[in-house]
Amino acid sequence: MSDVIRYALAARRARALAVLNTLDSASKPAKLLLYGGSPPQDFAPVSGALVEIALSKPSGTISDAAELVLAGATEGMVSAAGRAAWARLVTGDGQPVADMDVGLPGAGAAVELPIIDLQPGALVRLSGAKLLEP
Repeated sequence: MSDVIRYALAARRARALAVLNTLDSASKPAKLLLYGGSPPQDFAPVSGALVEIALSKPSGTISDAAELVLAGATEGMVSAAGRAAWARLVTGDGQPVADMDVGLPGAGAAVELPIIDLQPGALVRLSGAKLLEP
């Protein structure tokens, strides 16, 4: 057997629900933030997001396959020029929940954007997002 851990469906659903509950733990909606550069170690605080995209409240649902499906996100306006390289999901109070890589479609990144070189004033829309439990 390899060192890969596989979880039963009930465990994956419980883990996805824990992430969803954490995202929605604040009174304000959770956000997806896009950044340039490299993510910090251990979820250290960062500033200078290229764009902030507010999620709906609640921020998603759990599918029968244990996917966390993010819901009804709004558009976010790019506030600074830069190449999107990583993203952070935060609670409405700004507490980090998950960091992930950003890339072009087909690159294998957790977040795929048709354009990663962002310009101020452009709008970025989250048209669909699923967080998958292994």
